[in-house]
Amino acid sequence: MVESSMSSINEIVLAYVKKYSDEEKEFCPECLERGKETTMFRPQGDKITYDDGVKHVHKGVKKAAFCPVCGYSTLDGGTKPVTKDELERRTAQIATENSLKHGAIGYLTSTSIFAKDITNCTFDNFAKDNADRLQVARYVAKGAIHLSKGDNTHMILQGHTGSGKTHLAFATIKDVFSRTNYRIKYQKRQRGTSESVDAYRNIEIVFCSWPLLMKQIKDGFNDDQIKKATDRTVSALQTADIAVIDDLGAERDTDFNFEQIDNLMQIREDMPLIVTTNESFKELTEKYDERTVSRIQAHSALIKFDHVQDYRTEVAS
Repeated sequence: MVESSMSSINEIVLAYVKKYSDEEKEFCPECLERGKETTMFRPQGDKITYDDGVKHVHKGVKKAAFCPVCGYSTLDGGTKPVTKDELERRTAQIATENSLKHGAIGYLTSTSIFAKDITNCTFDNFAKDNADRLQVARYVAKGAIHLSKGDNTHMILQGHTGSGKTHLAFATIKDVFSRTNYRIKYQKRQRGTSESVDAYRNIEIVFCSWPLLMKQIKDGFNDDQIKKATDRTVSALQTADIAVIDDLGAERDTDFNFEQIDNLMQIREDMPLIVTTNESFKELTEKYDERTVSRIQAHSALIKFDHVQDYRTEVAS
């Protein structure tokens, strides 16, 4: 009953406002923040002020616009009312940003091969409880900044198992997503002209466990579905804006596996890359060859985890 009465009162007030005020072609910024489009109103007639009790009539001066729902007024010194064109622009911008975000995440999840338990890895939740862990986290974070700027960097995370290389590699992806707002700028040719303009598309990042990929490629020889998925991953590793090769060197030592990394590095030598490995460059050279390892080292920033203890062992104990 109370709700019904309040509704009736609101309707009466709104009818009065509409009768004695002019409806603006602008929306209340306060209501917009709460997801509601409320039209502003401006009282009819001349603006009237009082100075020491003396009435002053200001003809031709607009009165302050106000919102009949929340009471916001342009007299409050707040932000300006939002025009319909501005609202449409904001709505389109939000839709574009959401599309780019979904595109970037969709590309990562549809092309990558990694364990689900690393998807929550960030720089914030990486264990930085000693100087060594703090130092490697800072180095990797600096590398993420370079990658987000589009620098042609090969970031090599090298060290023993359990030191957090995979964690920081995935954290780098998330940081790049955040810094780039999930997008990358490129030059788009204007239709019907020879001129190009700046445009944006979703950034493409692939994260691949190298041993798992080698296994799945071989499994795909007898399974068309697996082959289709691995072909998509291999293609992404060759073309993505940033490629992450996780646990390089942990796969079986075969001519076939060597051929896969050799072919990939011929293509990715001058493209942004992150590699995690337990092997030293000497051990990688013995496993592959000097030419392949040299391509991995090109444009590289080597970050060693030699003195970082196995945090998984510590947690278990």
